[in-house]
Amino acid sequence: MKKENIPMIFLTAFIVTGFLVVAQTLWAHGDEKHPDNNQQASHMQVMYALKDNIPQEYRIMERTPIVPDQESLTSGKALYQQQCALCHGDDGRGNGPAANGLETPPANFLDLEHSSIYDPGEKYWIIGNGSGETGMPAFEEIELIDRWHLVNYIYDLQASADKKDGDKHHH
Repeated sequence: MKKENIPMIFLTAFIVTGFLVVAQTLWAHGDEKHPDNNQQASHMQVMYALKDNIPQEYRIMERTPIVPDQESLTSGKALYQQQCALCHGDDGRGNGPAANGLETPPANFLDLEHSSIYDPGEKYWIIGNGSGETGMPAFEEIELIDRWHLVNYIYDLQASADKKDGDKHHH
């Protein structure tokens, strides 16, 4: 074994060990009678099951084909306010006025662990097709290009929130 490979082997072992500790901790705590944890775990299982049902051609789309310029973001924001904010909230936290009445909580787009389950193409597909498993309705009437504007806006919400959080830590 080459000397220069030894630090990389230790780093890899450290990362894998850390991952296993976190995974074991999450698994161990998943059995607790904690309604919020059980509800969240169940919701995540549904999200992963939905991911498996999204056609392959959408799962491989890692970017939107529409540039997220100001025009796209403005269109996406207007559509979001009309179609999405009632459940997902004005700022994307899943806390809209209708959220409490839903059996499954709407996605919190600012929870990056949660939101990163789906790539742009998958988000696009979900907007148009919905998900009976999560209670997300299908918005077939939204024009195809406008669905991409919505996806761009959702990513912009995340970036804006991340920037705000970053600014708080730098002051």
